[in-house]
Amino acid sequence: MKKTKTILSALTVMAMLVSVPASVFAADSVSLAAGKATAKAGESFSVDITLSGIPSAGMSILDFAVNFDSSIITISDVALGAVGNTGAIEADKDTGDVFTWSVEGDQLCLLWTTGLTDSQYWMKDAASDVFVTITGTVNASAADGSVSPLELAPVARETYPGSGVTNTKMVAGYIDANNAAVYYDINATNGSVTVGSEAAATLYGDVDCNGKVEINDVVLLSRYVAEDSTVKAPSAEGLLNADCKKDGSIDADDITAIARYLAHLIEASELGK
Repeated sequence: MKKTKTILSALTVMAMLVSVPASVFAADSVSLAAGKATAKAGESFSVDITLSGIPSAGMSILDFAVNFDSSIITISDVALGAVGNTGAIEADKDTGDVFTWSVEGDQLCLLWTTGLTDSQYWMKDAASDVFVTITGTVNASAADGSVSPLELAPVARETYPGSGVTNTKMVAGYIDANNAAVYYDINATNGSVTVGSEAAATLYGDVDCNGKVEINDVVLLSRYVAEDSTVKAPSAEGLLNADCKKDGSIDADDITAIARYLAHLIEASELGK
């Protein structure tokens, strides 16, 4: 028989939002990042929100929102990614829905929480760092060149019903064995959806824009992804060329794709798909 907490998921989050002793604040942090997309008016878009750097203890609670401009885009679906597919949805039948999302005006509210005390069901770093994939449509009336931000923010609500106090926290962490709330800091990177035609890459893999795909491109992209401040960042054209997975994000997957091409494991035609 599985071991669960008796508190329901929504109440768990509310409890973490209420003032707690400073000792429960961990020195650790996690990174949340929203991607970027470009789509024409009336067309669909897809953006990933990634979750990475999860401490070894894991996470049983993640509560945050995405602020967007509903006059520019309409969000239609949110699909849970690899980081959130821990088996908790199938194993935790007592807490309620492990993952929920809702759109409230110009805010997409996201909540992942489980009452399972077995940390094997908690969120931890995964091979793919996608927490959710957001899909939707650019409104037909949206002007070309307009941009809807995808701003990571606290959910707009009271800290708990009737408190009269506005929530100011994005919550990431877990409830420990002593029923104390342990928080992680959240390093947030905002994204966006831009209305218009997507700019085209000139040569996928050519990060330094010298007309060739070579090992120098792997080195430059690796240093850029690692946020090496001693190297000049690729140009806008170079970043378009770098998006070899064509997912709107420049990351380790793109580095791997270029390296696989240089090792003759894939064809050039597979870059940018």
